[in-house]
Amino acid sequence: MQGYNYGAIKGNHMILEEFVSYYHKNKNKKKQVKEVLLNWLKIELSAFPQKNYQKVLHNELILQDDDSVVPKNKQGENLLNSLIRITTILEEKEFESWTNNVKPKDFLHA
Repeated sequence: MQGYNYGAIKGNHMILEEFVSYYHKNKNKKKQVKEVLLNWLKIELSAFPQKNYQKVLHNELILQDDDSVVPKNKQGENLLNSLIRITTILEEKEFESWTNNVKPKDFLHA
């Protein structure tokens, strides 16, 4: 297909897998998933890139002085949007898991 950079797609997939793995190891009930994402991006973008996914992150995103993460180009914009979408999916899955364990009587007051 024209217009698709399959190398970038593979790189994005690898990055999403790395973030999800990091999230599962570091999730915290007090932190929102997007906070965990920002923390992970700060760690990754502050370190020298050694692995392929880190090199892609450094090529596509930049950590600003105010600790915000911004894309360097269109691929970086797509990557950041994909990471944000995955945080939404993780939040929805956690909520779904929580609601499966809740019964209506849990909301009744004695």
